[in-house]
Amino acid sequence: MDADTYPREDVKKALLPYVCVHINAEQAGESEQVAKQFGVNSFPRLMLVDPMGRKLMEIKGKPEAEGFGERLPYDMHRKMADAAAAGDFKAAADSMVYLRRWFEGTEARKAADEWYARLESNADFKSAYDAAASKLEGELAKAKEDALKQKEAADKAKAEAEIKERKDLMAQASDLSKKSKRGEAIEIWKKVYARWPESEEGKTAKGKLKFFGVRIEEPK
Repeated sequence: MDADTYPREDVKKALLPYVCVHINAEQAGESEQVAKQFGVNSFPRLMLVDPMGRKLMEIKGKPEAEGFGERLPYDMHRKMADAAAAGDFKAAADSMVYLRRWFEGTEARKAADEWYARLESNADFKSAYDAAASKLEGELAKAKEDALKQKEAADKAKAEAEIKERKDLMAQASDLSKKSKRGEAIEIWKKVYARWPESEEGKTAKGKLKFFGVRIEEPK
């Protein structure tokens, strides 16, 4: 697929509305865990996942060359149309809100808009649709909040790790200097100053370098 599917112009256009992630699920580690999470046991596999991590649809094996973009929301389109025709407004609304929230420019989105216009005056359908839309927006807001919290936690962990790394390097340089291994200590001070010039450790490293007459290259 990397060689003859994804490079196609129609495929590139179809994938523009999505955040695309390529995972080698046959590789050990995090990728393998993602494959297990979504029950992937054959390759290639293309999946559509919402921001909450729910699998909306999947294509097993290599997709047909024709109609790639329309194939992506096909399952939701079919469920929506079947449910709407049968008068199962809750099931129809559950798929319709997704199709009308995303998938702009597809036949599935067009069909969803047409079904919505046709059923909007039906009080039972409208109630089901409004409830589904409200639920989706609430889930999206929570997913965004959770993602921000995860990012904040990751940023904090990264900052703490860098602080520890700086302190460890400075302690190592100090120990080397005391053991008359000044050249090795100087290389560490250069490294600290180059990476973290505005930190306390960076400023201390700069002072050490100046003290020993080392020419300092200002970080870019």
